[in-house]
Amino acid sequence: MAEATSLDALEALHRELVAVCEHRFESLHILELQLNAHAQAFKKLLDKKPRSNTSRDAVKTGKITVDDEEYSINPDFQEITLQLADELDLDEVDSAKLLLDSQDDLRTLGRPLLECGVIRFHQQRKYLLDCMRICIEIASGEDEDLENLQDVFGSYVTENVYNGGTGIVSRCMASMQDVKNWLQKLADRVTTANVVYSGAAPRLPNHDMFEFSRVSLIQQHELLALIMASAIDKRHAKAADFHNLLKFLQKVDRYDQLLVHLFPVVGTYITVFGSTEGNGDLHQAREFHSTICKQSDDYVWVLPYLQAAIRAWWIIEYSGWFIEPTDASTSKEDELERVKRFTEALKDGAFDFILAVAADVKTPEWQDPARLIIRQWLQRKSPSLLEAAQFSEPFQISFMIQLEMLVEGLISNMPDVLRKMRSEEDEQRQLSQTHEQDLDLERFLLIIAYAYEGRPEAASAFWTDPDSNLAGFLQWASRRASTPLVSAFCEMLQSIADDDACATAAHEFLLDEGQQASGKLRKTLSLTWEQIFKELSFFTTKLRDPRPSTSQSHHYRSGKPTAAQAEDEPESAMMLECYLRLITKLASQSEDCRAWLLKEDFNLVQALFTLASSLPPPQSRLRSCAFYALRALMSRKTQEECTIMWGMVDAWAAGQHNAPQPPARQTVASLNNTPAAQMRRQLMEVARGFEEPNAVVQLLNSLVSPVIDSSPLNDVLPFPEELGSQFRMPGIDPYVDYVLGYVFAENSGGLQDMTQMTMLRLSCLEFALLCLDTFNEDLIVLGNETNIPVDSIMGTSDLAAYVRLHPFARVMEWMLNDRVMVALFESISRRDPDDVAEVASATPDSPIILSILRAVEVVTKVLDMQDTYVDLVRPLLKSQSLRKEPVATAYLSFEDGIVNHLSLVASLGRYCGMGHPALTLACLKLMEKISSSSKIASAWNPGQYGQTHHRNKAIVAIETKGDADAISGAFIAELTEPIDLARGADSPNYMIKVYILDFLFACLSATPDRPTIAHLLLGFQCGIDTISVETDGDFDSRMSLFHNMLRVLLETPFGDDEMGMWRWTVDLKFKIMRVLRILWTSSLSSSIVLNELRDNDFLFHLLLREITIQPLLPWDGQTLSGPDFLLTDASMTFISFLALRAITFEYASIELCSVSQHRLPHFKRRLLDALNGQLKGEDGALMPVSSVFELFDFLPPDGQRWDLPTPSFQYYRGLDLRPCLAEDTDGNPIYNVGRVREILLLKRNEFSSSGQVATEKDIEALDREEVVLLDFLEFTNRQRQLGSFRLKVLRSWSKVLLVMLESNEFKGSAQTSFLLQALQVILPSLEHYASQSPDEAYELAKMAKVLLFKIDFSAATSEESSNEKVGDLVSDKLLQLFQICLAAIGKLAGNSELRALYYSICYRYLAGIVQKSSEFLPSRHKAMKSIHTHGERLLSVVCDDAYGSDAACQTAALILLSALVKVATVERDVYVVEGLNKLNFIGILVDSLKSVLQEWLELVYTRNSEMELLWNAKLALILSISQTRAGAKYVLQANLFHSVEVSGLFAADPDLEIDPSNTVALEKHYGLLVRVARIIAAAVLTRGPQSNVTQGPARRFLIEHRMLVVHVLKRNAGIGGRFGSVELEESVEELAEALMVLITATGFLEFEEEMAVSSDAGSQLVATPTMFH
Repeated sequence: MAEATSLDALEALHRELVAVCEHRFESLHILELQLNAHAQAFKKLLDKKPRSNTSRDAVKTGKITVDDEEYSINPDFQEITLQLADELDLDEVDSAKLLLDSQDDLRTLGRPLLECGVIRFHQQRKYLLDCMRICIEIASGEDEDLENLQDVFGSYVTENVYNGGTGIVSRCMASMQDVKNWLQKLADRVTTANVVYSGAAPRLPNHDMFEFSRVSLIQQHELLALIMASAIDKRHAKAADFHNLLKFLQKVDRYDQLLVHLFPVVGTYITVFGSTEGNGDLHQAREFHSTICKQSDDYVWVLPYLQAAIRAWWIIEYSGWFIEPTDASTSKEDELERVKRFTEALKDGAFDFILAVAADVKTPEWQDPARLIIRQWLQRKSPSLLEAAQFSEPFQISFMIQLEMLVEGLISNMPDVLRKMRSEEDEQRQLSQTHEQDLDLERFLLIIAYAYEGRPEAASAFWTDPDSNLAGFLQWASRRASTPLVSAFCEMLQSIADDDACATAAHEFLLDEGQQASGKLRKTLSLTWEQIFKELSFFTTKLRDPRPSTSQSHHYRSGKPTAAQAEDEPESAMMLECYLRLITKLASQSEDCRAWLLKEDFNLVQALFTLASSLPPPQSRLRSCAFYALRALMSRKTQEECTIMWGMVDAWAAGQHNAPQPPARQTVASLNNTPAAQMRRQLMEVARGFEEPNAVVQLLNSLVSPVIDSSPLNDVLPFPEELGSQFRMPGIDPYVDYVLGYVFAENSGGLQDMTQMTMLRLSCLEFALLCLDTFNEDLIVLGNETNIPVDSIMGTSDLAAYVRLHPFARVMEWMLNDRVMVALFESISRRDPDDVAEVASATPDSPIILSILRAVEVVTKVLDMQDTYVDLVRPLLKSQSLRKEPVATAYLSFEDGIVNHLSLVASLGRYCGMGHPALTLACLKLMEKISSSSKIASAWNPGQYGQTHHRNKAIVAIETKGDADAISGAFIAELTEPIDLARGADSPNYMIKVYILDFLFACLSATPDRPTIAHLLLGFQCGIDTISVETDGDFDSRMSLFHNMLRVLLETPFGDDEMGMWRWTVDLKFKIMRVLRILWTSSLSSSIVLNELRDNDFLFHLLLREITIQPLLPWDGQTLSGPDFLLTDASMTFISFLALRAITFEYASIELCSVSQHRLPHFKRRLLDALNGQLKGEDGALMPVSSVFELFDFLPPDGQRWDLPTPSFQYYRGLDLRPCLAEDTDGNPIYNVGRVREILLLKRNEFSSSGQVATEKDIEALDREEVVLLDFLEFTNRQRQLGSFRLKVLRSWSKVLLVMLESNEFKGSAQTSFLLQALQVILPSLEHYASQSPDEAYELAKMAKVLLFKIDFSAATSEESSNEKVGDLVSDKLLQLFQICLAAIGKLAGNSELRALYYSICYRYLAGIVQKSSEFLPSRHKAMKSIHTHGERLLSVVCDDAYGSDAACQTAALILLSALVKVATVERDVYVVEGLNKLNFIGILVDSLKSVLQEWLELVYTRNSEMELLWNAKLALILSISQTRAGAKYVLQANLFHSVEVSGLFAADPDLEIDPSNTVALEKHYGLLVRVARIIAAAVLTRGPQSNVTQGPARRFLIEHRMLVVHVLKRNAGIGGRFGSVELEESVEELAEALMVLITATGFLEFEEEMAVSSDAGSQLVATPTMFH
């Protein structure tokens, strides 16, 4: 890949610094090197060289020098360079360098070069500033775990970031001003463009570039503010700097994001120059006080509320000097003056504006309407932020720390002012008829809420010390508070209760009830739970019964409004909302509080449902707060609590909590009061808008989610089985219909606020996902396929009830609804450019990202579980004839809906490049699912089976919108992103790479021979059924995803010296090679891909990087020699490596074949040399590379198998785990361990219910057995996978060797040397595996057979004469191979196919040495000795196979026996023949001739070549035996002539037996006659004419078959015509010769004459028969 650019180096440094902050720090040395490399850049800050005529002229010449290298640039590049220089006000040569660095960005970003240059420029500045910020953060010492680095970073930051403290603050301020000016220029350009377009409002040219520049500049401004604030805090600021800032702020004319960035700076300045904790210079503080609080006509600020805020802030901190006056000059008048100025500042909107800033900075992306209403109620003088903005988390923390100091300062330094504020507000409220008052104290409480929200460590200051000022303030603020103050106090209280400890402390605070007062609504001195409950009860009662209650007396409290008046206070509803929000927060955070609220005498749940049922429609927000509180009460719920709450929800939905209506007000709808109609009406009332449905759906989500300590089996329904059975079908189907049918499909799409629509849909999607996730489909499988009584031991009454009542089926039914599917895909697909930009800029936890993520997860889950629903659940529900209201389904399957929403794939692809790891992974997983669906693939590829072909629809859709380049670029960026080696497989970046490769593999695997979106993204140009390479396109210029995959494959390391091989990198390489394998094996792409790989010297790179397996090589820290290796995860590393090696060998063999076919001799020679371990570099020097023989390292000589004995069990004896067997991606049968765990859980439940497991000892024993069983199954799985991949590697390696042997034109000694080397490599493994591992032995034996048959024994003999050492070595290895095979045969190793190989090897060896040449004499002696050594057992196995095995093995065994007989004959050894006779095998052979004719005719007409070979081998063996003297005797003793006679072979005329027109069959028949005749002749000849036992039967044979003999001799003599086939004539000639031999051997003619003479002498009357008449 290209050399690292400045941006690459900054990104690398940034990753290291982030790793330090996350405590993943490893090497200080590397970090120091990186920091030192950027020291000068840090010192320069954002300084840049402006445009210059000199540089401009240099660019126009067409030649520039960058980093000491000269470049020639064309006119187009010159033009872009000058445009970039003008855009950035940057030196032209620096602009050219920036563009040169941006060349690779053209592909990854998919944007023009100018935009890439702008993006890179801003990214460099942003990363530079953020690295400086992180260095400051580490040096600050706030993280105790980084104490050892603080000194190093402290000195580095002081010297390089702060530049020794010289002018850093002023430089930051100047840079911020430059950024502001730049932003103003961009805004002016946009304004001008809008004027030009005259309000047509199109997207302006370069809109994306402008928007990116604007956002990036704002981020830079924010980072500069943080750096500046930290420098001020470290006392690097001067008084003049503060004065300059004040002058700047005086002229600020708008409240925008840039102004907000200055608030941490202002707060730090005030702390340093005005606080006792700052410089400690009171005199200087007085001077600033005079300046800030100055009131004159020439000191007017453009934004008065900004001046008021800074003045109030300053006075708060400044007042700390005078808490304990020590200066005599301090007077009461000074204090009064400060208070006066402070009060004036409040009246001018100080707290109003500070609240606005705090709220804008902390504005969450999750809209909280209640908090928003309170803010709007309190914020009356200051405007809202001009544009909605996002502030980074570091900035928020920095600003909130400053606000925290403001809060503590006001509470500690000016308590009297707070008291005065409260008293004045109370007085104003008392005197006002409309309850009007100043609200600065409430604003202050809300400022506290924003300052401490989400910061529980800071908020703990309110609770840890009861005597602290903060704790005292808390008590004071809660006492005798007015309605607005109570509301603000509740907001503050919930914000300082952000974890369990703080929330529990707040709960205990509210339990401190104090003295109870009398009166209708009279409050206690402090806010308590009792007071909250009373007010909830009171307002609920008033809502249900609006008539005034005259029985209650009115008592006054401190001039406060009466109770009757209080209910009319405009803030009452808001106060109730705050109460409910407080309940929600405390119950969510504190388990103690939640439990207390549920068990308190006051029935809070009942009260909340009653309140929700009593509120009129305008109070929707208050009703939603009630439902949110109910949801919080279900946090960490138990099964009992869940059951009770479901009953309450069902009662509410049935209208049981509704207030009774007078008869006059009852509507027609209400008169239709059936339970189902009432429930529908009740749910429809809360289905409109956003707040109510969102709250109700979230309550339902809390109820359908699993309870605490729930079983992993998910065998319990999330609701009581009898729910609703009194008045409807039991279950929660009405709620599913409400969520998906009413809210999700109908209401959500009508919301105008996009954020609200997104949040509401997110809640609905979470409901759907929960319903799908909590359904365990395995229970159905296990209930049907195992003997486990699932019905009786599961948490639900039975399996049928579980399937019938679980919401899974109803949700799946709704998923096929058209409206639901539209809303679902709308939640994912966002095609509008502004929406896409919003997604790209959103934070990972924002509603829009989570909504897309949940929608993607729902679609994925539906595709996962659709088969279960269609095949198992839906038929079961139909069989039960349930009366459910059907859902209008528009599709038969979910895939049909996906096919009609082609934009889905493009949207999923776009999201992969937006920097959200969780979303990227989910999208890639769904893309993999979609691409691997056969139904979708067939729909996307129309025109099969002879129809008109069309292009893939998905390809067309992606190309139409121009998304292909963007998606491909995103994939390239993710693939090439450097991996965090410290995090390894846990790195999100690594997981994204893996998911991308899985998607490509799944897509290509589904239709490998048709163009797919994977081909398009990889860089190919896709046609209808072909792919090509576009000229000058990404693939042609080697910038495509395909080429970047190659780079990642080759540049990713295998591991390191310490841990050895890393599984995650090996897996990554394997997944890339897996994708490449589909491409080079597919007919669609093989030619392109193989040529491209060859052009890139791909195989040479692979061989250079190949690692040989060594005994001490670690695999994730474990060595292969460990006895428990397969029980460790490191074994999977080894298995993945073997899978990778197999594909590498496969490619090597294919490439070598391809090179040979294309006749590329030079490249083929390089390739063969490399495979032989000799690879030359470009300079001609040899490079270290392992040869193909050295890579035969995957079969250890010792045959390491890591066997584990099968454990014995007591509880789990006889457990049937067959339903858990499944095939992995490579076809290996492995156990699904997850399903096994479920079986164990079911069995455990069964044991518990039957009482088999009762004591603690029993449970421990059961736990031990489960651990042993799971370990054994994991071991078994890995053992099978290891064996499978070893076998694959062996096959691939063998192919490489065979292709090398065939393609290399070896001759003479070169061939002998290669064959010898190959034999030397495989023989040790063959010797070990020959009888123990049939699969490995088969491959090795097959290889050995090929090598052996390649050896020319005559050439080996001549070689031996010239090189005796080599010849002896060859002989030794061949003999060793022969002996290995004999040993394996003797042990009856393997199956018949393997033994047939052994027989063939032995035959070839014996056939090679059977020659009578003296050179083979030692070999024959050793061979016969080996045969004697293995004894009768060897012959017995061979004879058994020759008699009763399959045809191929029989044939091989018979051929081997023939060879044994021949060698023994040459050696004059009768051992073999005697052994065969002893085993009665000769008799069996001869006896088999009885059926020879029948079987031969059958195989001739059926053309059974295997049986033909078998009979040829059998006859050849009988002939060989017959050619030995002892053998001939045993053959004749076995009644050879009788067997032939019984067969009838010679009794029929061949011309009559076989159709004469079928010359092939006739030829084969004559061939059989030849073979049998030769056997008879050989037996007769061998025994000799002196044998009367032989002569008589032989003559009788001739006499009995005289007709056939005469016929053959005549035809051979040409009498009766010639045959039409030369082959047939030759067969007849051979048969005639055999018969003549027999006639001659028996002296048949002489015998006939003698018999004729005897007949003449005995009887002159009888005519003597003659043979040839």
